[in-house]
Amino acid sequence: MDFSLTWQQQTVVDELEKFLKKEVAPHVEEYDKKKILRDPAKLKELFKQLQPFGAISGPIPEEFGGMGLDYTSTGLIFQKISECWASLAGTCLIQAAGARLLAENKNKGMIEKYLPEVCAGKLILCSGITEPNVGSNPAYITTTMKKEEKGYRVTGEKTWISNGSVSDVAFIVATVDRALGPKGLGIILVDRRESPYKTKELEKLGMKAFPTSEMSFEDVFVPEENLIVPPGGGMRNLGRTFELGRSLMSCASVGIARAALATAIGYAKEREQWGKKIGSHQLIQEMIYNMKSRTEASYLLTMRAFWMMDSGIKCEAESSLAKAYSTEAAVLTTRECIQIMGGYGYSEEYPAERFYRDATMQTIPDGTTQIQQLIVARDLLGLAAFV
Repeated sequence: MDFSLTWQQQTVVDELEKFLKKEVAPHVEEYDKKKILRDPAKLKELFKQLQPFGAISGPIPEEFGGMGLDYTSTGLIFQKISECWASLAGTCLIQAAGARLLAENKNKGMIEKYLPEVCAGKLILCSGITEPNVGSNPAYITTTMKKEEKGYRVTGEKTWISNGSVSDVAFIVATVDRALGPKGLGIILVDRRESPYKTKELEKLGMKAFPTSEMSFEDVFVPEENLIVPPGGGMRNLGRTFELGRSLMSCASVGIARAALATAIGYAKEREQWGKKIGSHQLIQEMIYNMKSRTEASYLLTMRAFWMMDSGIKCEAESSLAKAYSTEAAVLTTRECIQIMGGYGYSEEYPAERFYRDATMQTIPDGTTQIQQLIVARDLLGLAAFV
């Protein structure tokens, strides 16, 4: 593996950093408190501004309006956005992952109809997997898509759906027959303008501006041409989506941790106690070391997963390892940032407490840390702790 960035990668990251420092960073605290990403119009405006940097369509081929970037470049982009504002990175992540799912499916009609507008940020995507009683094991999804003439009737509830409340279109994982388990699962695209569904925003500890909602489908008719993955193929497609999603969440955690480390270093070099900078105290230096070592280890694990994706190598275990380690490392790192800053770290006047709250959320979506541990152990032992 070559860890140096290519000229293209470095250029994309540098230009994105300039944009974020000028247009986003000065307003993050205000935007986060006002939760502006829950406003579809404002989110689309940000998507439009970020689109040239590959933030919402990086790995999508240029013929469909994407940037044609490799996965490593896409990961670097998400790290940089997360370093600035994790909630914004979250909305972009969902858009980019959904765009890739749309681009790789065999339904050419749906690609032509939706992908260019998704890549341009004119349509907001979400993916509905989790349900009130179905989280880490999507094989037992209860949302149904009942076949009828010229289409399907979708009925069910989804919850904790990222971008759900602001979405124009949704990929819904549903079953044609609950008795079939994973063999009954398919994926259907529900266009909110043609097949209305209801949403309700969910409040949470961190990532407060990041839209997260309940979704309700009450006998919603969806045309048959909107079937993205036929029944029986849903789980196979989810596996590839999870590899990308978990790796991108690792990137988000690295970005948050780097922001916390920079904040802690800046504070430790300025703050004085007992007649000297607190950065010269041994226990502060130990925490700075721990923050740095965890963050760099997280980065290397994450970059390996992207390298494998770029090389066409399956990386289920590697992306799970990166996600489990980097998300938990970010929680510890952001907590130490607060500890170094003392009372100021706990104050909403400074970003340290936001880093900690945002980092905590990363340990849950796309499979909790514990699920990632089981995936990695299954790969090593050849023995599954779950079906």
